[in-house]
Amino acid sequence: MASNVAVEVARLWAPDNLRKSAPGILLCCAIAAIAFVANANGWMKFGRVMIPPLIVTLVIGMCLQPLSAKAVLKPGLEFAGRTLLRIGVALYGAQLTLGQLVDGGALPVVIAIAAVGCTIVFGAVVARAFGLTRDFGFLTGCATGVCGAAAAMATSAVLPRHANSDRDLAFAVMGVNFISTITMVIYPTLHTALGYSNFEMGVFLGGAIHDVAQVAGAGETLGKDVLAVALITKLLRVACLLPAVTVIAWWVARGGEKAGDARPAPPVFLFGFLLLALVNSVGLVPPEVRVALAQVSSFLIITAIAALGIKTSLLALVRIGMGPVMLLIVQTIFIGLLVAGLIYGLQGVIA
Repeated sequence: MASNVAVEVARLWAPDNLRKSAPGILLCCAIAAIAFVANANGWMKFGRVMIPPLIVTLVIGMCLQPLSAKAVLKPGLEFAGRTLLRIGVALYGAQLTLGQLVDGGALPVVIAIAAVGCTIVFGAVVARAFGLTRDFGFLTGCATGVCGAAAAMATSAVLPRHANSDRDLAFAVMGVNFISTITMVIYPTLHTALGYSNFEMGVFLGGAIHDVAQVAGAGETLGKDVLAVALITKLLRVACLLPAVTVIAWWVARGGEKAGDARPAPPVFLFGFLLLALVNSVGLVPPEVRVALAQVSSFLIITAIAALGIKTSLLALVRIGMGPVMLLIVQTIFIGLLVAGLIYGLQGVIA
């Protein structure tokens, strides 16, 4: 198994392959750079709503979809959409430390594990009710339950490929971020109505909002105490990325798909994610390096999203129907009610 992985890595990074991939990679990097500049200068901020760079990247990429037919770009688009994505997800692990994750006590841990596990299972089961596949339920369930776009793209990497894989992933990325933006604005206004303390409100925001950026935005509106707890709870959900995607990969592989479709090989990039998280936990990653790795991770993931956008037809996305839209809405309602219910139920039981 290790030798097969080594051969695959050597093939991907061979000079000839990189040379062929360069035009497509450069195009995706240029799109990602535009999104980063727009975000840094606040050009995509409208009142309290900030359109995330990945949405800007995805939209630009989809507008350039006719370029996906260019033979000179295809190798680079594939390389950016798969290899750079996996590197970006692995580097994301450097943002985690065990110390940060345990400072909040037991409640954030319980909420994070329940939110991730229950939402993924709920998505896989309820997807059938909307006429969708179990794998689509896994895709949106992991995106909703774990950490939005990064989780969607990591999950897609271990699911069987099919004709609509890129379209489904584009929908999950855009849909989850759109809903996260809505909840970022709405959930902080519920603080008084829910009757939560600042600590409990932080746990709610970190447990119920899908993306890290939107969790930070929602927490910031309620003050630094709420923000700190919200981020700790959210990072606990992010830490579940490795076990969640590994279990999904195992479940798909044992489900009877043809060999080669289910990709039973271990998700090596996720082990890189875990290794970096462990290294960071023992203080071996300097703060400035951690910040730099976070920026590189974000840029690589957004670059992969640019490739995804270029390969995705907007018309095909529109034709996806109301089923996936309703599934995302129902999953969002489910995780919100689950987290709120657990906080009420565990009040006075665990801290």
